[in-house]
Order: sequence, then C-alpha cells, then structure tokens
Amino acid sequence: MMNVSPIRLALGVALATALIAGALTALWPSDAPPERLDPDEAVGTVLPEARDLPAVTLTDHDGGDWTPSDFEGRWQYLFFGFTHCPDVCPMTLATLAGALERLEQADVERLPGVVFVSVDPQRDTPAAMKTYVEHFSDDFIGVTGQRDAIDRLTSELGISYTLHEPDSEGDYAVDHSAAILLIDPQGRLRALWQPPHGRDVLADEFRRIRGQYPSEGRS
Repeated sequence: MMNVSPIRLALGVALATALIAGALTALWPSDAPPERLDPDEAVGTVLPEARDLPAVTLTDHDGGDWTPSDFEGRWQYLFFGFTHCPDVCPMTLATLAGALERLEQADVERLPGVVFVSVDPQRDTPAAMKTYVEHFSDDFIGVTGQRDAIDRLTSELGISYTLHEPDSEGDYAVDHSAAILLIDPQGRLRALWQPPHGRDVLADEFRRIRGQYPSEGRS
C-alpha cells in the first residue's frame, strides 16, 4: 500500500467531510430530554454489562504514557486503524469529527472525546499520529505503542487486524475492524457501532445512551 502524502490526506479528509456533512443540518432542541435507545431501531449495540478494559500502557501522540485509565471521567469514542489507511480510517475520523460538531450544535454539555489507536506501530510513531489526527481535530488523541500491548487491547475488545506481507518497496496493507467503540466515564466499553454509520447516528445514539445510564455520570 502506498504511503499517504499530506496533500492526498488533506484532499481525502476534505472529500470525506463533504460527503458526511450531507443535507441534514437541522439541530435538536437543546432542552429536549434524550430518549431511551431502542435496540430494534438503533444502529449501535449497547452491551448488557459494561466491559472493563485491560491494564496496558501505550504512548500518546505527545510521547507520554497512555493507559485505559485515561478514559475515566469522560465519555469517549474509540477507533482502531492506521495512518496509511486510504479510505476507512480518514472517513471514520471525519465522521467522528462531524458527530462532535453535531453535538456541539445541539448544546450538549461536555462533548465526548475521540481516541484513535494505531494497529501499525512500525510506521505510526507518536509524531506521525499527531500529524494525522490533527488533520481531523486538535482535540483528537492518537495512540501507538508496543505490539504486545496493542494486541492485548484489541483482543480484549474484539478488534481484529491483519498485517500483509510488504511489497518490493516495503509498503504493506493492513486489514482491520471498523467498529467505533463507546467508552463510559468509568473507563469501560459500553456500546459500539459497526459500519455503515454516520455522524447523525453517532451523535443521536450517544445522547440516548448517555441518558440511558445517568448513574454513569454526565461527564
């Protein structure tokens, strides 16, 4: 797989953002109470019991230690991928940026965070992760680290990925799960979305999930 240049990435992000934005721009009433998530109508899946994350240590895009305990105190979206991804990753991160914009327009109190974990640490250094996630939002956090820690985290969360053999130029493709996970303020996996999804789905169902579990805080 060819490397993604900054220009190509910027163009891809712009195209993804334009496609995701669509024609739906009406805002939710900010004072409307969120409805309970109906599993028969929802795109996402809410776990009957929230799942704890394993104790692993990775590295954030500023070079500091990152552990799942960093999720605590705030709802956060979690997505796994790699910076050389030509389509799924830039589209998904643009979708998440759009979901946060949608929530901000609806005056949602304290927006959820977004954490992007690389499954390709050989190429995805902290500096590469920082450059990549900042194309989408200055508030996104990119995480990389040692292979064994990444494997433990992905295994516990049901995320699969495959690194293919390098070509003659050393480039290689990576297949990976495209699920977006939702982590609650206790640092536990609470829900997930499999594609296809969109910014409106992620924002609307987040509000309803958060309203469904008021004991987990309004963080």
